[in-house]
Amino acid sequence: MVLFLAGGRGFTRREGLRRIKERLEKEPGFSNVQYRPSRLRPRSVVADVDTEMFLGKEFPRKQTTFEVAWRPRAGTDVQRVQWADDAVSLGWHKDDDHEDLGTTHFQIETDEELIHEPGHLEAEAPLSFLETCLQRLPARVEGTITD
Repeated sequence: MVLFLAGGRGFTRREGLRRIKERLEKEPGFSNVQYRPSRLRPRSVVADVDTEMFLGKEFPRKQTTFEVAWRPRAGTDVQRVQWADDAVSLGWHKDDDHEDLGTTHFQIETDEELIHEPGHLEAEAPLSFLETCLQRLPARVEGTITD
């Protein structure tokens, strides 16, 4: 039985994550794209990122992990897109953690601070949500460079 949920348009969690995995396998600089915790029970899709290849220019931090989680549910789906390297973790989260910031919030965490701000991201379908995050990501990552 397939439930018609918020953004998944009838996708099961497995189908939505399969589409996300296939999309990430085509992204320049992304490699080792796999399900977590396993292919049989996927809860998220994780990839290694060659930062310079993804950004198209030199970057002080070379290796990054990128994770996408999507959980369909009645009402609004739970979605997370997270970038993590050795200096910063940042991403867009659509969940119930910070309702005062809107449907989606952006979170950035360093050793010194944790900041939450409105995400301004209304896409509901998992691939649309991912595409918007991938478009916004380079500027956000480059904004974390400190001298």
